[in-house]
Amino acid sequence: MAGADLRAVYEAGDEDGRMLSERNRVEWERTCELLLRWLPDPPARLLDVGGASGRYAEWLEELGHRVEVVDLVPWHVEQARARGLRAEVGDARELPQPDGSMDAVLLLGPLYHLPEAPGRLQALAEARRVCRPGGVVVAAAMSRWAKPAVRAARGELADPEIQRHLDAVLRHGHDDRGNEFDLVSYNHDPEELRGELSAAGLTDVVVAGIEGPLGAAAREDTTLNDLALRTARIAEHAAPHLSIHLLAGARTPTQPR
Repeated sequence: MAGADLRAVYEAGDEDGRMLSERNRVEWERTCELLLRWLPDPPARLLDVGGASGRYAEWLEELGHRVEVVDLVPWHVEQARARGLRAEVGDARELPQPDGSMDAVLLLGPLYHLPEAPGRLQALAEARRVCRPGGVVVAAAMSRWAKPAVRAARGELADPEIQRHLDAVLRHGHDDRGNEFDLVSYNHDPEELRGELSAAGLTDVVVAGIEGPLGAAAREDTTLNDLALRTARIAEHAAPHLSIHLLAGARTPTQPR
């Protein structure tokens, strides 16, 4: 994936306003809920890699953390700075922060847009490097299993073209027939995500579904938000693959390699 292509997708969209939408309330509330569960108590030094315009970073600072944002998209960095956040342009695979300088590192977007496993492993290794021993790394991913569930709910599975499309996504994690965002994205299996964090040397890996099995339906009908939230909490470990997004939490080893 070319960085220029990814920047163009985000500069054409409105990532800053997306999480304010009622259709994304389940994603926002559940992500915040899991972060509160896994992150160290404030005040802590946090690095938000791929932190976009700083919505999560601003919320975390309000809780008492000290947050730095790194993002590939210059426009996002400008937006984050306008919020009063410390932000700089950077790549998740080559972070500017020194070794062990953070109590926790968030990757709430970079793994979406690293289509090859070596690139994702490099980003996770960098997160581990800049996080202190015994610190926390949290990484988000998109689930490849959410797409067939959505198509089934819409009654679209009889279409041979959709069948071919889903077969490709489920086999390889790539959606080469989707929209502009899909074309620069990768879709994980939950166990694949767990394995990648472990391969990066992280320990105590936990993978949870963010929105749960009704998250996609709540995006279409926001009156279902409360039901989707309740269901997501029940299904977060039992059926994480049915969520649109996955969230993995892990720790860095207490003794450096």
